[in-house]
Amino acid sequence: MSQPKKILFLSCSAGTGHVRAAEALYLTCRTKYPQIKSAHIDIMDYSGGLFGKSITSSYHFLARHLPNIYGLLYQMFDFSKSPDVLNKISLLLKINLRKFNKFIKEYQPDQIFCTHFLASAFANQYADKIPIDFLITDYEINKVCLAPQIRYFFTPSNDICDELKQMGRQAFYTGIPIHPEFLKEKNINELKNKWRINNDWPTILILTGGIGLIDPVPFVKEIINDFKNINLIIVVGKNNKKIFKELNKFQLNSINYRVITYTTKIDELMRLADVILTKPGGLSVTETLFLQKPALLSMPIPGQEEANVRFVEKNNYGRQIPELNKITDALQEIIRRPDIFTKPNLSKLVNEKILKQIFS
Repeated sequence: MSQPKKILFLSCSAGTGHVRAAEALYLTCRTKYPQIKSAHIDIMDYSGGLFGKSITSSYHFLARHLPNIYGLLYQMFDFSKSPDVLNKISLLLKINLRKFNKFIKEYQPDQIFCTHFLASAFANQYADKIPIDFLITDYEINKVCLAPQIRYFFTPSNDICDELKQMGRQAFYTGIPIHPEFLKEKNINELKNKWRINNDWPTILILTGGIGLIDPVPFVKEIINDFKNINLIIVVGKNNKKIFKELNKFQLNSINYRVITYTTKIDELMRLADVILTKPGGLSVTETLFLQKPALLSMPIPGQEEANVRFVEKNNYGRQIPELNKITDALQEIIRRPDIFTKPNLSKLVNEKILKQIFS
């Protein structure tokens, strides 16, 4: 197969990890393969306005308020015929794909790379003309992702790769791609100066998730009651103005305390952390493990995030915090014994490995 002239990376903002993974590959492609024209779009921006908004808002509502219902839906779609059902639904909703189809007609990609099952369902109508590949962004495979039109699957673990091969699918164990900023070497002392950390205290970083599903206030109250001489940094997300305001009410003398709404330099804060408390999304877990930071995982959404927790705990990379009052014990143990968890050795070449395979 000759190298393509144009590739399209398709993601879906029902969950931010799918978008971040596609963006990571897109940015790497622009740098490593400048001769190939590349684009990255969120299919929700190219579907009917009401349809796109209803998909993302429904996901956010279920994940935030009715996680058990979300988990039930996750299980319902985990059957062998679900990709066929999804493809038929996408055909019925063809009126919502006019903007997407117009983009495809104008851009004319030679290859399509998807990071979400809805993206592959929307792209299905072009499968007889354009190769479609798929990235699994969590540490478990749901059968809704196994659309028959997919050429190659790229997996985060050997187990998933073997499982797909046993089904007769073409699969490659590569790992999950992360933003190129994570792959750069950065000086820790320079980062400490930049983020105004002028001490040698342990640094605790709390990430509330891409859509702010963790309420950090109870965790912060527990931590400030039991700790002194620490750096505590909380990233609350763009849409958590109420939480941001509440967290800034705390008056702390013996803790270097910062609350941040949003940053494009999240890799820098993660590098500075001695321990990271985060939602167990596939990308958040992968970024944490790549930087070899202990992962404390909170409030997994039933389904794929529970699988991510199992993966982390099985490999002793971190643990779930099932109860609020366990947070200080876990933090104290990690600070006292920084080698308590295994440090993974994730490859820096994941992004390039995936691109090399799809362009070969």
